[in-house]
Amino acid sequence: MKIRQNLTQSHDRVWREIAQPGTWLTGQKRVAVGAETRAARQCSYCQERKVQLSPAGVSGEHTTPARDLSSAEVELVHKLVSDPGRITRQWVEQLWDAGLSDAEYVEIAGVVSAVIVVDTFHAALGLPLRALPLPQTGEPSRRRPRTAVLEQSYVPMIPVEGLVDDYVDLYQSGAFVPNVHRAFSLVPELTRLADDLMAAHYFRYEQVPGYTDADHDYAVNKMQMELIAARVSRHNDCFY
Repeated sequence: MKIRQNLTQSHDRVWREIAQPGTWLTGQKRVAVGAETRAARQCSYCQERKVQLSPAGVSGEHTTPARDLSSAEVELVHKLVSDPGRITRQWVEQLWDAGLSDAEYVEIAGVVSAVIVVDTFHAALGLPLRALPLPQTGEPSRRRPRTAVLEQSYVPMIPVEGLVDDYVDLYQSGAFVPNVHRAFSLVPELTRLADDLMAAHYFRYEQVPGYTDADHDYAVNKMQMELIAARVSRHNDCFY
Protein backbone atom coordinates (compact mmCIF):
# COMPACT_ATOMS: atom_id res chain seq x y z
CA MET A 1 0.00 0.00 0.00
CA LYS A 2 1.46 3.34 -1.04
CA ILE A 3 0.99 6.11 1.53
CA ARG A 4 1.81 9.75 0.83
CA GLN A 5 5.14 10.73 2.33
CA ASN A 6 3.78 13.83 4.06
CA LEU A 7 1.32 11.63 5.97
CA THR A 8 4.00 9.36 7.40
CA GLN A 9 6.18 12.37 8.13
CA SER A 10 3.39 14.04 10.09
CA HIS A 11 2.81 10.84 12.10
CA ASP A 12 6.55 10.55 12.78
CA ARG A 13 6.50 14.12 14.09
CA VAL A 14 3.61 13.35 16.46
CA TRP A 15 5.46 10.38 17.93
CA ARG A 16 8.69 12.36 18.33
CA GLU A 17 6.98 15.27 20.01
CA ILE A 18 4.72 13.42 22.43
CA ALA A 19 7.81 11.66 23.79
CA GLN A 20 9.49 14.98 24.57
CA PRO A 21 8.83 17.20 27.60
CA GLY A 22 6.15 19.66 26.57
CA THR A 23 5.12 23.04 27.89
CA TRP A 24 3.38 21.78 31.04
CA LEU A 25 3.74 17.99 30.95
CA THR A 26 6.79 15.77 31.13
CA GLY A 27 7.53 13.29 28.36
CA GLN A 28 6.45 10.53 30.71
CA LYS A 29 3.05 12.14 31.24
CA ARG A 30 2.56 12.86 27.55
CA VAL A 31 3.19 9.22 26.63
CA ALA A 32 0.86 8.21 29.48
CA VAL A 33 -1.82 10.41 27.91
CA GLY A 34 -1.31 8.47 24.68
CA ALA A 35 -1.74 5.15 26.51
CA GLU A 36 -4.83 6.49 28.28
CA THR A 37 -6.29 7.62 24.95
CA ARG A 38 -6.16 4.04 23.72
CA ALA A 39 -7.49 2.61 26.98
CA ALA A 40 -10.49 4.96 26.94
CA ARG A 41 -11.88 3.22 23.86
CA GLN A 42 -12.42 0.03 25.87
CA CYS A 43 -13.46 1.67 29.16
CA SER A 44 -16.73 0.09 30.32
CA TYR A 45 -17.51 3.07 32.57
CA CYS A 46 -17.22 5.43 29.59
CA GLN A 47 -19.44 3.16 27.50
CA GLU A 48 -22.07 3.09 30.21
CA ARG A 49 -22.04 6.88 30.61
CA LYS A 50 -22.23 7.40 26.87
CA VAL A 51 -25.64 5.72 26.52
CA GLN A 52 -27.21 7.54 29.47
CA LEU A 53 -29.36 10.63 29.02
CA SER A 54 -27.05 12.35 31.51
CA PRO A 55 -23.49 11.09 32.13
CA ALA A 56 -23.80 12.30 35.72
CA GLY A 57 -26.40 9.61 36.33
CA VAL A 58 -23.77 6.86 36.33
CA SER A 59 -21.16 6.26 39.01
CA GLY A 60 -18.03 4.17 38.67
CA GLU A 61 -14.36 4.28 37.82
CA HIS A 62 -12.47 4.43 34.56
CA THR A 63 -10.55 1.45 33.27
CA THR A 64 -7.07 2.94 33.25
CA PRO A 65 -3.51 1.66 32.71
CA ALA A 66 -1.83 4.98 33.50
CA ARG A 67 -0.41 5.42 36.97
CA ASP A 68 1.32 8.66 35.99
CA LEU A 69 -1.91 10.64 35.63
CA SER A 70 -4.16 12.19 38.25
CA SER A 71 -7.85 11.31 38.43
CA ALA A 72 -8.71 14.67 36.82
CA GLU A 73 -6.31 13.98 33.95
CA VAL A 74 -7.74 10.50 33.43
CA GLU A 75 -11.28 11.92 33.43
CA LEU A 76 -10.30 14.53 30.85
CA VAL A 77 -8.73 12.00 28.49
CA HIS A 78 -11.65 9.59 28.71
CA LYS A 79 -14.25 12.30 28.21
CA LEU A 80 -12.41 13.68 25.18
CA VAL A 81 -12.24 10.21 23.63
CA SER A 82 -15.67 8.84 24.50
CA ASP A 83 -18.14 11.70 24.91
CA PRO A 84 -16.72 15.07 23.72
CA GLY A 85 -20.07 16.35 22.52
CA ARG A 86 -21.31 16.69 26.10
CA ILE A 87 -18.40 18.64 27.57
CA THR A 88 -19.85 21.58 29.49
CA ARG A 89 -18.41 24.60 31.25
CA GLN A 90 -19.51 23.16 34.60
CA TRP A 91 -17.62 19.91 33.91
CA VAL A 92 -14.50 21.85 32.91
CA GLU A 93 -14.68 23.94 36.07
CA GLN A 94 -14.83 20.75 38.12
CA LEU A 95 -11.46 19.82 36.61
CA TRP A 96 -10.09 23.21 37.69
CA ASP A 97 -11.38 22.54 41.21
CA ALA A 98 -9.60 19.16 41.14
CA GLY A 99 -6.28 20.91 40.49
CA LEU A 100 -5.95 20.79 36.71
CA SER A 101 -4.82 24.06 35.13
CA ASP A 102 -6.24 25.49 31.93
CA ALA A 103 -2.87 25.11 30.17
CA GLU A 104 -2.52 21.48 31.26
CA TYR A 105 -6.05 20.90 29.95
CA VAL A 106 -5.05 22.26 26.54
CA GLU A 107 -1.84 20.25 26.37
CA ILE A 108 -3.61 17.01 27.25
CA ALA A 109 -6.35 17.75 24.70
CA GLY A 110 -3.72 18.42 22.04
CA VAL A 111 -1.89 15.16 22.68
CA VAL A 112 -5.16 13.18 22.75
CA SER A 113 -6.31 14.60 19.43
CA ALA A 114 -2.94 13.96 17.76
CA VAL A 115 -2.82 10.34 18.93
CA ILE A 116 -6.39 9.78 17.75
CA VAL A 117 -5.53 11.08 14.28
CA VAL A 118 -2.58 8.71 13.94
CA ASP A 119 -4.39 5.72 15.44
CA THR A 120 -7.54 6.24 13.37
CA PHE A 121 -5.48 6.44 10.18
CA HIS A 122 -3.83 3.10 10.97
CA ALA A 123 -7.10 1.45 11.96
CA ALA A 124 -8.86 2.67 8.81
CA LEU A 125 -6.20 1.05 6.62
CA GLY A 126 -6.10 -2.16 8.65
CA LEU A 127 -2.59 -1.42 9.87
CA PRO A 128 -1.36 -2.28 13.38
CA LEU A 129 -1.18 0.67 15.74
CA ARG A 130 2.23 2.15 16.30
CA ALA A 131 3.93 1.23 19.54
CA LEU A 132 3.95 4.29 21.76
CA PRO A 133 7.34 6.01 21.94
CA LEU A 134 9.67 5.85 24.92
CA PRO A 135 9.38 9.04 26.96
CA GLN A 136 12.38 11.35 27.00
CA THR A 137 13.71 12.95 30.17
CA GLY A 138 13.64 16.66 30.88
CA GLU A 139 11.44 19.33 32.38
CA PRO A 140 8.52 21.17 30.75
CA SER A 141 9.24 24.75 29.64
CA ARG A 142 6.21 26.18 31.52
CA ARG A 143 5.99 29.20 29.23
CA ARG A 144 2.54 30.73 29.03
CA PRO A 145 1.75 33.04 26.08
CA ARG A 146 1.40 36.51 27.56
CA THR A 147 -1.25 37.62 25.04
CA ALA A 148 -3.62 34.68 25.52
CA VAL A 149 -7.03 35.86 26.72
CA LEU A 150 -10.24 34.19 27.82
CA GLU A 151 -13.03 35.02 25.40
CA GLN A 152 -16.24 32.97 25.22
CA SER A 153 -14.32 29.70 25.14
CA TYR A 154 -13.57 27.45 28.10
CA VAL A 155 -9.83 28.18 27.94
CA PRO A 156 -7.78 31.25 26.94
CA MET A 157 -6.61 31.54 23.33
CA ILE A 158 -4.22 33.82 21.48
CA PRO A 159 -6.17 36.37 19.41
CA VAL A 160 -5.21 37.02 15.81
CA GLU A 161 -3.84 40.42 16.80
CA GLY A 162 -1.87 38.93 19.71
CA LEU A 163 0.97 37.25 17.82
CA VAL A 164 4.25 38.22 19.51
CA ASP A 165 7.44 36.69 20.89
CA ASP A 166 8.25 33.16 19.70
CA TYR A 167 4.68 32.60 18.47
CA VAL A 168 4.55 35.61 16.15
CA ASP A 169 4.07 33.22 13.20
CA LEU A 170 1.48 30.95 14.82
CA TYR A 171 -1.21 32.02 12.35
CA GLN A 172 -0.70 33.22 8.80
CA SER A 173 -1.09 36.99 8.60
CA GLY A 174 -4.23 38.08 6.77
CA ALA A 175 -5.49 34.52 6.39
CA PHE A 176 -8.70 32.87 7.55
CA VAL A 177 -8.19 31.94 11.23
CA PRO A 178 -11.19 30.01 12.62
CA ASN A 179 -11.58 29.38 16.34
CA VAL A 180 -10.72 25.71 15.84
CA HIS A 181 -7.30 26.86 14.59
CA ARG A 182 -6.80 28.83 17.81
CA ALA A 183 -8.15 26.14 20.14
CA PHE A 184 -4.73 24.85 21.34
CA SER A 185 -2.98 28.23 21.19
CA LEU A 186 -2.51 28.46 24.97
CA VAL A 187 0.17 25.84 24.21
CA PRO A 188 1.58 27.06 20.85
CA GLU A 189 3.61 23.89 20.19
CA LEU A 190 0.36 21.91 20.11
CA THR A 191 -1.14 24.36 17.62
CA ARG A 192 1.86 23.81 15.36
CA LEU A 193 1.54 20.04 15.70
CA ALA A 194 -2.19 20.16 14.90
CA ASP A 195 -1.49 22.43 11.93
CA ASP A 196 0.99 19.92 10.55
CA LEU A 197 -1.54 17.09 10.84
CA MET A 198 -4.22 19.29 9.28
CA ALA A 199 -2.04 20.15 6.28
CA ALA A 200 -1.03 16.52 5.69
CA HIS A 201 -4.49 15.00 6.00
CA TYR A 202 -6.61 17.78 4.53
CA PHE A 203 -5.43 21.33 3.71
CA ARG A 204 -3.88 24.23 5.54
CA TYR A 205 -6.47 26.37 7.30
CA GLU A 206 -6.00 29.32 4.96
CA GLN A 207 -6.82 27.08 1.98
CA VAL A 208 -10.03 25.60 3.39
CA PRO A 209 -12.53 28.37 2.49
CA GLY A 210 -11.77 28.29 -1.21
CA TYR A 211 -9.96 25.15 -2.30
CA THR A 212 -11.05 23.39 -5.47
CA ASP A 213 -10.21 20.05 -7.04
CA ALA A 214 -7.56 21.84 -9.08
CA ASP A 215 -5.63 22.47 -5.85
CA HIS A 216 -4.92 18.81 -5.03
CA ASP A 217 -4.21 15.39 -6.45
CA TYR A 218 -6.10 13.36 -3.83
CA ALA A 219 -8.01 10.24 -4.87
CA VAL A 220 -11.29 11.80 -3.72
CA ASN A 221 -12.83 15.07 -4.90
CA LYS A 222 -13.94 18.05 -2.83
CA MET A 223 -17.57 16.92 -2.57
CA GLN A 224 -16.51 13.48 -1.35
CA MET A 225 -14.04 14.95 1.14
CA GLU A 226 -16.63 17.26 2.68
CA LEU A 227 -19.24 14.49 2.83
CA ILE A 228 -16.80 12.21 4.67
CA ALA A 229 -15.74 15.03 6.99
CA ALA A 230 -19.32 15.93 7.87
CA ARG A 231 -20.30 12.31 8.48
CA VAL A 232 -17.29 11.63 10.70
CA SER A 233 -17.89 14.86 12.63
CA ARG A 234 -21.48 13.83 13.27
CA HIS A 235 -20.40 10.36 14.37
CA ASN A 236 -17.90 11.94 16.82
CA ASP A 237 -20.47 14.37 18.29
CA CYS A 238 -18.47 17.35 17.09
CA PHE A 239 -20.40 20.35 18.39
CA TYR A 240 -18.14 22.75 16.46
